[in-house]
Amino acid sequence: MWLDAEMTAHPAGDRSLPLRERKKLRTRRVLAEAALRLFADSGFDKTTLEELAEEAEVSKSTFFRFFPAKEAAAIEAETELWTAYLTALADRQLSGAILGELHHTLASAVAGLDPGWDQRFIATRRLIIAEPALLRYVEHYRAGVKRQVIAGLALKLRLDSDDLRLHLLAELVTTAFSVSGRYWVHHDGQGGRPALLERFDEAIQAIPASLDLSALPVTRRRRSTPGGPGRRRPGGSGLARAARAGPGGHAARPVR
Repeated sequence: MWLDAEMTAHPAGDRSLPLRERKKLRTRRVLAEAALRLFADSGFDKTTLEELAEEAEVSKSTFFRFFPAKEAAAIEAETELWTAYLTALADRQLSGAILGELHHTLASAVAGLDPGWDQRFIATRRLIIAEPALLRYVEHYRAGVKRQVIAGLALKLRLDSDDLRLHLLAELVTTAFSVSGRYWVHHDGQGGRPALLERFDEAIQAIPASLDLSALPVTRRRRSTPGGPGRRRPGGSGLARAARAGPGGHAARPVR
């Protein structure tokens, strides 16, 4: 993947890190926040790297020490989320249903993000919606996350990484969170992070019910009872009577 997982797994103010690492995290955060501001104000394509570096008061070479491209800086809130998930999953001792394990691991990762993440994530998702290039970039990024989840599960469960169940589980949990996040962002983050996590819980719980969802079979329309509203009057429809009528509008007599 394109990120330093050890670095982005910690909030910028984490005192458990050495001073040098905390400074790196602060610089990374400043760059990401500057990117969000400029992209929102001027547009992603119109914002140059020079402008971004100037806004963050760093050099272009410093920018490239933290991010490989403008797109990476724009989706930093996504990176924080999925890096925390991968880190927590690597450390977790799995026990019980794997869908539930992935659900709780991701929920715990989200709950542990710093308080400012909510607004950064909302701003990031809105930017992604407006910029097709960023949407493609984040989809590619998430595909890499899912590959790492699959590899981690295969190792922990001693299964082949091609096992279809692992692929489906990684996809289901990522999609459940994405659906929950879209709903939360659409409602301006109402209810804060607890509302996001509650929606995520509901999405996970809806998976089995979604798989069991079925449509009722189509039944034949019931015949009308004699004299009922569906009964035709003798002589058929108006079009049929007109077709049998002569030029003068009178019913044509049969030829003998």
